[in-house]
Amino acid sequence: MTSIPEAGNTLSIPAYTAEAEKAVQDLSWSQLLQTKTGRYYIVRAKNVTKGGADVLLYVQDRFYKDEASADYIGKLPGAKKEGDNFIVTINDRFQYGQKNKQGENRWVVLHDKNNKPYQHRFIVLTIQGKAADWAKTLAKTFGAGDLADKVSAVGKDFVGDYLHTF
Repeated sequence: MTSIPEAGNTLSIPAYTAEAEKAVQDLSWSQLLQTKTGRYYIVRAKNVTKGGADVLLYVQDRFYKDEASADYIGKLPGAKKEGDNFIVTINDRFQYGQKNKQGENRWVVLHDKNNKPYQHRFIVLTIQGKAADWAKTLAKTFGAGDLADKVSAVGKDFVGDYLHTF
């Protein structure tokens, strides 16, 4: 079950475990004439507000794995730990990508917002990269396969949209 995640929704996000290393990807993009890179974990979150609907979530490594980081998910305003999950509210610390302006196939990113990769970089790398099969399957339910095919057909000439802030 999927739905459109929105600002103010409550997410249940599994805490980092060694298993998360099977769904991590190194993303690279051009920004200000420089090549930038970031390590992102692909996470299956649940939208508590919307009946536990699946949310495709990308979390930059220091937000997910590094408990000493000021950006750690457990240090987000209002974040609390319940069992093996963090409960957080979608706010302006989160960004999102989507298929269209109606919010179809929306997925969420928690990262340094000074990073400015195009939306499609996350999805294409998930489908074409070395992510775990469950991550690829989840991404496909968000329309990632169609987008990856379109981007691959156009190649380097593809110019996408930046992520949006909630």
